[in-house]
Amino acid sequence: MGGRSRRGPRPAGPAPRGPALSRRWVAVLLLLAAVVAGLRGVHLLQEPAQATAFVTEQVVVVGVTGRPALTDPDRAVLEGHLDDAQVGAVNVRPRYVGDCAAAGWTTLGAGRRAAVGGLCDPQVVDGRVADWDARVAAAAARRGDARLGTLAGSTTGCVAAVGPGAALAAARPDGTVADYRTPEQFLADGLSTRCPTTLVDAGAQSDAVIARLAQDPDRTLLVTGVGPAAGSDDPALQVVYRLGTTFPGWLTSASTRREGVVTLTDLTRTLVDHDAPAGAPVPTTVDGSPLAVDPTALTVPLVDDHLAAVAALSDDVVTGYLVLGGAGTVLFLLGLVQTLRRRFAVPRTILTFGSVLGAAMMLTGSVPWAGSGAPGLVLGVTVLGWSAALTGAALALAARLAVPAAVAGAALTVAAFTVDALLGGPLQAGSMLNSRPVFGLRWYGFGNVTFAVYATAALVLAGWLAHRFLATGHRRAAVVAVAAVGFGVVVCEGWPTMGTDFGGVVALTPPVLWLLLVVAGVRITLPRLLAVGGSAVVAIAAISLLDWSRGPDRRSHLGAFVQRVLDGDAVDVVSRKAVAAAETVVGGLGIGSVLVGAVLWLLVLRCALPVLRRDLPTLPAVLHAALATAVLGTLLNDGGISVWLTGTAVVAITVGWFCLDHALRDGWPSPAPGRELWTWLGRGSARR
Repeated sequence: MGGRSRRGPRPAGPAPRGPALSRRWVAVLLLLAAVVAGLRGVHLLQEPAQATAFVTEQVVVVGVTGRPALTDPDRAVLEGHLDDAQVGAVNVRPRYVGDCAAAGWTTLGAGRRAAVGGLCDPQVVDGRVADWDARVAAAAARRGDARLGTLAGSTTGCVAAVGPGAALAAARPDGTVADYRTPEQFLADGLSTRCPTTLVDAGAQSDAVIARLAQDPDRTLLVTGVGPAAGSDDPALQVVYRLGTTFPGWLTSASTRREGVVTLTDLTRTLVDHDAPAGAPVPTTVDGSPLAVDPTALTVPLVDDHLAAVAALSDDVVTGYLVLGGAGTVLFLLGLVQTLRRRFAVPRTILTFGSVLGAAMMLTGSVPWAGSGAPGLVLGVTVLGWSAALTGAALALAARLAVPAAVAGAALTVAAFTVDALLGGPLQAGSMLNSRPVFGLRWYGFGNVTFAVYATAALVLAGWLAHRFLATGHRRAAVVAVAAVGFGVVVCEGWPTMGTDFGGVVALTPPVLWLLLVVAGVRITLPRLLAVGGSAVVAIAAISLLDWSRGPDRRSHLGAFVQRVLDGDAVDVVSRKAVAAAETVVGGLGIGSVLVGAVLWLLVLRCALPVLRRDLPTLPAVLHAALATAVLGTLLNDGGISVWLTGTAVVAITVGWFCLDHALRDGWPSPAPGRELWTWLGRGSARR
């Protein structure tokens, strides 16, 4: 699966002849196109979340801390409002995970994740937050772009505050608060409100305030977690519910695209919309989307189960990792022992298992394990079950089509991720490859690890198809195959209603184009290399502009980045992501991963490639494309080193499978001069 460094591979078969594709392959492409259209149609048939607005002139938001589950007072309030309550879990993460509640209040007021630099005990003096200037500086430190005072500065009327935490969210850009009272004064005033929006930080008296406000039909009550309890750094998602609405259901938003999950910045956007000047544009500094609702009949036990399931996605997924890690360790040791004993059939099957492991981890999202009675156990059983099923399917497909099992595993992986992308990514929420909700990173679409698995498997599959077509003298068919697989994955990876991955498009487009040129037999020159690199910018710019044109309430982060460019603050985003990527590389784990990965790539390119390239002439091109994807993905994604680790692992598993297959068919490989590792291993194993 490869070619020479400057020209395309020269197959041993006859010269290119006949049509680019036979009728059978044309039929296959048409069938795939029909399947793609059908799956996108299924996605479009899904009921969108319903817009929902406040139906009263006054809104009171009570912020609570350390409330990942309903308390008894919450249950009592909801029992009386099941016909007009909307409920969910709110991600309270400010700029830094686990920061204090003051950072949550500041994030609510800014509409963008904020940091407080350890200033966790705000004070209000003469109607102004006492240390406001220091808080503005803390939010701007290390290229922070949260603009304090955005909520109050974006509304027509006033924003009142009860309690010091609420003052951080209700303050104007200069730190002053239009109407400030202590919780004691608020209670003494009979909970009266004079502004369209009132934010309440009542501390220990929150439950009493909530119970009394819930009885007032003339004001909309919104209860939300804002951060961990005092002295804690627990980043868990917390309770959020709204009373006095038009119909019951699960709160959601375009920011999360998840039923029953929202963010603090979504609340900011909703409060701004409630009291914004007529015809005023959406504040570009607010990252959230308006609250929406998935209508459903609610019960208190159902709400409890939902909150527990959301928590399990962060907490119990660790059990699944441990189960998979234990099983993987056992299989690795078994494969190593059998390899050293020169019994290659078992380790080859184990590497087939490894070739489908990424797809198995993604497909855990097809089972509602988080809502089960033992989520960690169910997740562990699910991932092992999917791994066994896909391994069996890869072996059966390999035998039926006479293809290597590693390639069959790559094909199944590409198929699984593509189907999920075409359906809008419904499996990502419960996938073991997705980010845990407490981190508040990738709520929808494909994350860094998902990208690395998907992209590397696609390159393997495209390279194998090109190899088969070139071997029969059909270069044009090989080019079509690489283009169909490569660009198909690029679209699925980056389209706003599919993978929605900015960095993935930039990292994958140049390697796919380079592989296409090599397969086409085009001479690789510097201008063409520059054009290949520029293609990534063109591709992501086109997708982002199309997403931006959909409007602020429908944009993904791709379109939001275009708006930031227009607003002139894109540099902060780019620099923060660059710093985040660098931090994953320069840490202890990152440096170790780079070193281990470099050794694996050295073994692959210097030891395995000389042995395999005769039978797989497109392999060098595939390996170079995969290496470029791993490097670009590491540099361009804030997940950084996770792309390098995952891409390297997929390549090592695939190449390892081919080496064992070669050894099983033709004996231990004899490398070219200077590549003595295989010979040394073979002699060593013979002595043992």
